[in-house]
Order: sequence, then C-alpha cells, then structure tokens
Amino acid sequence: MERTRKKPPPRRRTSLILVLAAAATVLAGLAIIVAVPAGWGQLADLAANDGPEQAATESGGALPRYVLAAPRDVQEAYRFAAERPDVMSWIPCYCGCGGHSGHRSARNCFVKEGSTPSDVQFDPHGAGCSMCVSIALTAKSMTEEGRSVRDIRAYIDSQYGSLGPGTDTPLPPG
Repeated sequence: MERTRKKPPPRRRTSLILVLAAAATVLAGLAIIVAVPAGWGQLADLAANDGPEQAATESGGALPRYVLAAPRDVQEAYRFAAERPDVMSWIPCYCGCGGHSGHRSARNCFVKEGSTPSDVQFDPHGAGCSMCVSIALTAKSMTEEGRSVRDIRAYIDSQYGSLGPGTDTPLPPG
C-alpha cells in the first residue's frame, strides 16, 4: 500500500505564504538599511571620532569630517553659518534645539556659541537636521539676493514659526 502525502489544508498554506512574505519584507528592509553609505545615522559616529579637518571655510575655519561626509547642501549650510555670523546670529531655528541643545540662534545648529573667527568650533546638530539646513540655506539665498537681515528674519519667522518652538533669538538691529 502506497502512502501519499496529504496536502496541507488551504488555511495553513495561506498562513505559511503570509509568514514567508513578511520575512522577505523584513529582510529587504534590513538590506536597504545596511546598504545606505555614510548616511545620517553615521554622521554622529563621524562626529564622535572626528579626526583632522579636511577643508576650510572662507573665514579660515576647517570643516570636520562629519560635515564633509554629509550631502553638499549640509556642507553649504555649515560654510554659510561659519562665514556669516552677521546674518545667522539673528535668525532663529524652529526645530526645538533651543530647548534640547540650548541653542540661541540658527547659527548654533552649525557653530558652537563662543566660537571666534580664529577658532571655529562646529556643532554636529545641523548635520542631521533638515530644518536647520533649510533655514540656513534660505538665509544664504536671501543674503545673496541682497535682502536685509530684518527681511530674512521676518521671512524665516513666517515660514517656520508655526512648525515648532523657536530659539530665543533677539531681533536684528535697525
């Protein structure tokens, strides 16, 4: 007498297919995470293990490796913040960094408070915050258009003010 294998009931087969599909989805997600080269999550590691700086700003401050490993727009925001304290010190940030990092302006997202032109100390916060980068690049663009710091401040306040708590940044003079 020959024994034949019984087919599993349709319900078990459906469950097995769903389990295999879920496992494949999880594995695909993990593969994407592992394959991302020097992404945002790794910038903090680079900041913690920052070695010799590799590129200078116009004002003489050298950009750290974690900035150089970041996308071009992040590098541009860091350069602008380092080179134009006359603008960025008057611009608030609305990502909440005033509360969690003690920042006083959008400049502090990139350059630490107390830095001098001869000794620029960078803050890694801006490398991982798209709002900080967006605010800095908006200020840069408006500066290049010849807009006043007051106009830039008013525009930043109107565009970002409803998105989160702002830093305690004084209004620019004039």
